Amino acid sequence: MTEKQIAVLIDYENVGLTSMQWLFDQLSDLGRLIIKRAYGDWSTAGGKRDQLLELGIEPVQLFHSAASGKNSSDIRLAIDAIELLHQSPVDIFVIVSSDSDFVSLVSKLRAVGKTVMGAGQQATAPRTLVMSCDRYFYLDQAERPSVTKGVRHDPQADSLLVRAVRAAVDDQGRTLGSRLHQTLQRLDPSFDFRALGYSTFRKYLEASPEVEVIPPEGPGDVMVELKNSQSEPWDSRMDAAWSKRAAMPGQSISGSVAASDAASVLGVDKLKASRYRTLQGLLDASNELGANWRRDGNKIIKR
Repeated sequence: MTEKQIAVLIDYENVGLTSMQWLFDQLSDLGRLIIKRAYGDWSTAGGKRDQLLELGIEPVQLFHSAASGKNSSDIRLAIDAIELLHQSPVDIFVIVSSDSDFVSLVSKLRAVGKTVMGAGQQATAPRTLVMSCDRYFYLDQAERPSVTKGVRHDPQADSLLVRAVRAAVDDQGRTLGSRLHQTLQRLDPSFDFRALGYSTFRKYLEASPEVEVIPPEGPGDVMVELKNSQSEPWDSRMDAAWSKRAAMPGQSISGSVAASDAASVLGVDKLKASRYRTLQGLLDASNELGANWRRDGNKIIKR
């Protein structure tokens, strides 16, 4: 697969160089960093030369004059971004700044199909900038305690998770974990389960009081649904579906039809893809189904 090409443009006078290595580490999983530039007046930046060299960042010099304001670096950064848009094979732009003036630039780049990410300090990053990006990294996350020191419960994140599940679920009330993660970051580009103390997204979901995580039978993605999302338990809904086909004691349903109804209730393509795998597995797992139905060869019979 072709790697994504990433350009990182740093508003040095707004965010400095703190946690840049952490940011580059996060981005390395997304593609190849082909451009790393930092904009500022380096004649007044003290001993930052060695740090720039170590990080492989190209300094863009912008001398300050008495008449110029801080916007000189902002303007140059924006000009470079537009030039790269038309002249370089950049797939992902990363604007490292907490300045809301970059909202227009972010919107422009996204409007032509580019992925745009941002990075800055959580305390100063304006919500308008965060929400305008595809994803936003808080640089102070690099200074937070390691996940090995425990997790943090965040009611706001729980509310966001519920919103994401409701937006992503299918007609059975379920969604794949990978799709849910994507929806979460679209709803809030700053969402990061690691910042809450979880090493994996699945562990974050399993710790949430709002959702039920359904593991796959083999390799594959988990399914997620809201807790209490159905007014009736799955076996009661399955009993009702079968009873529409065989209402009277002694009536039967072919195994293929019963399995198809069961798969629909469980939200899987085929019954064997569920945790129960077979009709007998269903009957054994539910007291209600076992009391109302029995299996006879390749059919089930109403008791």
